[in-house]
Amino acid sequence: MSRLSEREIARKLAEPEDFEPPAGLLEKIKNEIPPEVAVGTETSGERRSIMPSRQRWLLAASLVAMIGAGLFALRLRQQAPPLESVAAPPSPPAAAAPKSEVRQSDASPRRQPQTAVPAPQTSPQLAVKEEASAISPAPERLPASPPPLKVELKDLERLKALGYARNRRDQIAAPAEIPAPVEGGVEGGIAGGVAGGVPGGVISGVPGKAVAYDAPLRAGHLAQVSSAQPYQDVFYKSAGINGFVETAADRLSTFGLDVDTASYTVTRRYLSDGNLPDPKSVRVEEFVNFFDYGDPPPAGGDFAITAEGAPSPFTQGEGYRLLRFNIRARQVNAEQRRPAVLTFVIDVSGSMDQENRLALVKKSLSLLLDQLRPTDRIGLVTFGDEARVLLEPTNDREAVRQAIERLQPEGSTNTEDGLLKGYEMADRNFRLNAANRIILCSDGVANVGRTGPYAILGRIGREARRGIELTTFGFGMGNYNDHLMEQLADHGDGRYAYIDTLDEARRLLVEGLTGTLQTIAKDAKVQVEFNPQAVARYRLLGYENRDIADERFRDEKVDAGEIGAGHSVTALYEIELRPDAPSGSLAAALHLRYRAPEIGNVTETIRKLYLSELAPSWEKASPGFRMAALVAQFAEILKQSPWAKGSLNDVARQARTAAGELAKNAKASELADLAEKAARIKAGERKEER
Repeated sequence: MSRLSEREIARKLAEPEDFEPPAGLLEKIKNEIPPEVAVGTETSGERRSIMPSRQRWLLAASLVAMIGAGLFALRLRQQAPPLESVAAPPSPPAAAAPKSEVRQSDASPRRQPQTAVPAPQTSPQLAVKEEASAISPAPERLPASPPPLKVELKDLERLKALGYARNRRDQIAAPAEIPAPVEGGVEGGIAGGVAGGVPGGVISGVPGKAVAYDAPLRAGHLAQVSSAQPYQDVFYKSAGINGFVETAADRLSTFGLDVDTASYTVTRRYLSDGNLPDPKSVRVEEFVNFFDYGDPPPAGGDFAITAEGAPSPFTQGEGYRLLRFNIRARQVNAEQRRPAVLTFVIDVSGSMDQENRLALVKKSLSLLLDQLRPTDRIGLVTFGDEARVLLEPTNDREAVRQAIERLQPEGSTNTEDGLLKGYEMADRNFRLNAANRIILCSDGVANVGRTGPYAILGRIGREARRGIELTTFGFGMGNYNDHLMEQLADHGDGRYAYIDTLDEARRLLVEGLTGTLQTIAKDAKVQVEFNPQAVARYRLLGYENRDIADERFRDEKVDAGEIGAGHSVTALYEIELRPDAPSGSLAAALHLRYRAPEIGNVTETIRKLYLSELAPSWEKASPGFRMAALVAQFAEILKQSPWAKGSLNDVARQARTAAGELAKNAKASELADLAEKAARIKAGERKEER
């Protein structure tokens, strides 16, 4: 808490009209002061203070400040929304805290006012491929306390119809019927506090703490409705839902890139079992990035950037457009990738015996063995009640195969001990100019040791900066901790994927092995700058927990995302055009900034998108654009976003058409199947309610 002057304390205490200190508090404090330290002017017959006058007044001032600060803190506590958490761990030390503003809290709003931060110095190694600013000069230094924005009336009417309410602070509160968090299912299901539209946004929040469902919200993030869990002891954490931001107030949208795909395959598992997914498990960007939209790889350099837009049946109205930006990394042939030192940390606890989870792990690792080269090394660490080294890194495939076959479920789950033992092995066998990576195979349930997700994040982050990255593969449903697996990979500069079938294991460990092992870009982040003369407002679909403060885009200390060889990252924006915008004007410019892992130089490149480049209709948009829009809409409906339009049947019907146009993309047909299945399940639930 910042220090307050007596005048500030008095002002803050005078503001609330309905607040009185607890009865007897001041009298109790007065009685606690010994006579020897009494203060006041000396009069005849009164005891003289044994303290000098200066010390008496210092003590008096201190007491006044302490009392005022205590009353102010009590008032803040009464006003603040209650915090609820499921087995919330203690606040981590500074070294173990989530890294920078990118991943500080998954339950945080998108944009919260903060004191302006001086712009960092540009790295002398920076290679800028185009002009530094695509639309206008850099904004002036932001005021320390920017004024809050008003939520658009049309948004409020829509949200009110969906069960959201507006309170006396022009904020949006969650629907009253949202249930309270329950153990194993919810920790901070929505974002609270001030969000969207504030210039120079930054995420915030307390690591390991949950925000109650009735926390106030602004346009930046909205709550989502919770649903009953079909599985026991599953744990997800929502980062909220991005809302619209007025371009005149904040024309910059900044976030770290993400190539995780777990949310889509978790949803596929739910639907395959005949259940709708928990809305908190749905992360739109992970749905979108699961699919290939046919974007070409770069002809030269590290990345190719595609930018396009068109009207969409899923936007809010006629004046709206959907924009798609795709960033595709260069390919690396399998024979050209760096040698790998892989340390598998395998969960063999009793929970891995359910649904043959460990059996799927063993089959998945067997697929991987056939893809390795003689220069690669594999080591195995297992953990149940405690961790143990099963096999030191070796290129003897038969020895690895035999060790895998010996894996048997046993005991409780000490994930922390397993990872620490894995890092010890990786440290002993570290090789320069190689892919040094730990791969965790687990259901994420930790019931021995410090079980919270923040217990070992500091060590993981430090090891990632040294060159030992962490990838997490999730298995099973019920007794599954999605949030822990996602956070571990986030801080380990790796990828989080959920393996629900052997086919998914083949996609990750056979077809996508090079992308998993060969990193092209570290700390990759994007800043999209919208033209206020053309775009009235915008909304980013997904990436809520990847938000970065706008003014820290060029701060090299900010940790962002990592992109592997051949990986493709897509971002979608819904924008409202200004009616008087010239047809040829600039709509937006995407700035991509990243660091090459081998030599460490920082590169920034820009891709501009003009209104004249937008397709005139949905039908004339590219097949890849339409497919990405369908995937995002599917996720938005399942996430119960208040901005979702259309139905699951609409998505399924359009996906059938897209599958025919994208003949090489079998996943388009799968999307249609899943949308139809979700529609049937939803219709069945409604029938049961009647």
